[in-house]
Amino acid sequence: MRQLIVFTAFMLITVLSGLAQTSEEYHFKPLQKLKRQHGLQDPFLMPDGKRVSTKEEWQKQQQYIKTMLAHYQYGEMPPVPKNVVVKETLSEEVYNKTAIRKEYVLTLNRNGKSLDFHFGLIKPNRSGQFPVVIKNDRSINEIPDEINLEAIKRGYIMCQFVRTDLSLDDKNVKLTRSSGVFPLYPEYDWGTIAVWAWGYQLIIEYFETLDFVNIEKIVVTGHSRGGKTAFCAGIYDERIAITAPNSSGLGGTASHRYFELGQDEQTIGHASFANAHWWTPEFFKLAGFESRLPYDAHFGKAIIAPRAFFNAHALQDYWANPFGTFLTFEAAKKVYKWMGVEENIKMHWRTGGHEQGVIDWLALLDFSDQYFYNKKVESNLDINPYSTVKIPVFWDAPDN
Repeated sequence: MRQLIVFTAFMLITVLSGLAQTSEEYHFKPLQKLKRQHGLQDPFLMPDGKRVSTKEEWQKQQQYIKTMLAHYQYGEMPPVPKNVVVKETLSEEVYNKTAIRKEYVLTLNRNGKSLDFHFGLIKPNRSGQFPVVIKNDRSINEIPDEINLEAIKRGYIMCQFVRTDLSLDDKNVKLTRSSGVFPLYPEYDWGTIAVWAWGYQLIIEYFETLDFVNIEKIVVTGHSRGGKTAFCAGIYDERIAITAPNSSGLGGTASHRYFELGQDEQTIGHASFANAHWWTPEFFKLAGFESRLPYDAHFGKAIIAPRAFFNAHALQDYWANPFGTFLTFEAAKKVYKWMGVEENIKMHWRTGGHEQGVIDWLALLDFSDQYFYNKKVESNLDINPYSTVKIPVFWDAPDN
């Protein structure tokens, strides 16, 4: 049965923490005045120069860091729009009638322009509410059948959306910003990664109207540039229970400054040539001056706490900087430990290269089972592949 649904979205600061404050309400220094950093930056350092000492101060610090990341990297996202129209275009039984596949078109209208945004899902063919794993991708049929079947068996909904409906993936910034959602929101300075991440907000808002989605158990994932996108989504939407980027590299969960000696180093300078549309111009000003960045990837991971963070990576995926990903993971874990939720942040390592393969998917489902249902799982989520490395952290968490 095909349906046409209109829903109204309201921005709640406590739920959608998009950007309650803009960068103008804080003083962020230009490149020339940023100081060289020693080690991984201190996420507890407040804008007044004092350090966080209480959980209440940390809540304010989380908002400050979100705004900092928007200023230097992502740009500002608009609130979820009102009066979005969603049309169900397909509903059919699949996998020997054990599951139902649904496809949708979400239509945005603003500034005299409209945009169609496509997404789809596969759900268990039985009654009840189910957790949902949402992935951004090039189409809505990229997840392998093997993984869909395993997810259905475990009682998960698998959802994908077409990120390029919202923004082209073209390094020609002028071309990219003349299409997709950009003409609907010309006053916003967001880059393509933030635009794609905003797609999660649109879908989650719609999922709140569906009786078969457990809105308390939302997982977001993506691979490579899609991992950067899922990471951004988890930072800015507190309805997301598990943020799970896969091999996201530069501008995702990898360090901007630390790399494994002798291996490829993907830097901001590389991205300025190949992917200038992904982030704001402010980010690319820092090319060659990464040592002055006032943050690194552990800031984004840390402010997701106490919600869950899961990162899958491959040890030989050097361009995605596994070493730098490990360092920032360990730094963020100090914040999770301080908050008393150290079990909510995990990494899964495997040998091999750049993909989100079956092993990665199974590890994500295992972590989700562990986090949501306290199940014992097969994946080893406590491997430390760099056990002899000294973490460049020269700060401590506040006393509890």
